[in-house]
Amino acid sequence: MRVSTVDGLTSRRLGIFGPLERGRLEGAQMAALRATVLHAKAGSPWYRERLAGVAAETLRCPADLARLPFVTVADVAAFGRRMVCVPQGEVARIVTLQTSGSTGTPKRLHFTRDDLDGTLDFFLHGMLNLVGQEDRVLALLPFSQPDSTGDLLIRALSGGGVHCAGLWPPVDAGELAQFIAAERYSCLVGLPQHLLALSDALPFGAVRTMLLCSDYAPPALRRRIEEACGCETFLHYGATETGLGGGVECEVHDGCHLRESDLLFEIVDPVTGAVLGGGEEGEVVVTTLGRRAMPLLRYRTGDLARLAKGRCACGGVTARLCDVTGRGNACVLGGGFSLTSRELDDRLFDVEGLLDYRATLESCAGADRLGVEFRAGAGHEHLERDLGLALRRVPGVAAALELGSLSLAPMRRVEVFSPSHTVKRTINDQRGSTL
Repeated sequence: MRVSTVDGLTSRRLGIFGPLERGRLEGAQMAALRATVLHAKAGSPWYRERLAGVAAETLRCPADLARLPFVTVADVAAFGRRMVCVPQGEVARIVTLQTSGSTGTPKRLHFTRDDLDGTLDFFLHGMLNLVGQEDRVLALLPFSQPDSTGDLLIRALSGGGVHCAGLWPPVDAGELAQFIAAERYSCLVGLPQHLLALSDALPFGAVRTMLLCSDYAPPALRRRIEEACGCETFLHYGATETGLGGGVECEVHDGCHLRESDLLFEIVDPVTGAVLGGGEEGEVVVTTLGRRAMPLLRYRTGDLARLAKGRCACGGVTARLCDVTGRGNACVLGGGFSLTSRELDDRLFDVEGLLDYRATLESCAGADRLGVEFRAGAGHEHLERDLGLALRRVPGVAAALELGSLSLAPMRRVEVFSPSHTVKRTINDQRGSTL
């Protein structure tokens, strides 16, 4: 078993020579953090005000991160332009993301060419955990726009001598499976639900590995993919805020080895913000290291996970993000019960035949009503009963149904959903209050 390729990348980018050890890694990270804080205060009027009481030289160990205030989604949406630390002419790409459905103030993330080159570096070395130069990779991701996720992945692998092509949006699963077999693609990269729909149509064993990215992948969904087509699945953790790349699994599959040369991770209590000890589940907080255009210092992602800093069974030293369960934000149901999209994912994707779904909460006759639209695989056209039973096994749903504060709308089968890549799976709350 080989050591995670993320370790070598981290050593090189942090300038660590000799064996990679946890103490040396964290010391190099803190030096990079001090430089990042100085850069942020020098280049950004917002950070200059925000960090007025913080002396960069006092940041000597990971515990000192608590001296820095958090940055939130609302901060980026409201003050993003004042957070930029370089002249506009040095900005190579701006990514605009909605913060709340289609009505919230958008947040805009800025990147220089150097920032994007760092992502290229990670994409190549991260993918080397699951591919070699003998592989042919197909990225089922948007790739036509320069510096989009798919474009960066294709360029990164091609630059490293690995064949990679893109295809977007995904076509009919049967046609796509035939194309993959004919072109001898051995590795696929894409959204979990798209790869699930494809897995049943692929010849068993034709694809060796798949990287599931851009959304939460429930364990049941991974199991179904692997059983259907005989491949090995790997998880990627990342977001636009992390520079698109954040971490990737090794062959052990015990968490995503993190891009610690460019990112510093913490886990905090979602309510109090207190830093949690190793192994405890909490909210993921990320600090960018060395980012030029728009550094993010202690950015609260809203994702829930555990952080493991012990040596991995592969021999790797880089920290791992484990049990990533997506956004922790909950929709509050009548009666005070809560419901999250990850709870729905965990239950619904355990239903054989389900390919994808969308959940909507509405108000109806003074109570909440939960509706589900779904796609089904061939031979599974009548999943309404099984999906209804699965919904009733979600604790918040079960309790609200028993109280009478929630009803279930009839399940509705659809043939296709929009192949959106930019919106993570969430509950579409039409009641006027999403928490």
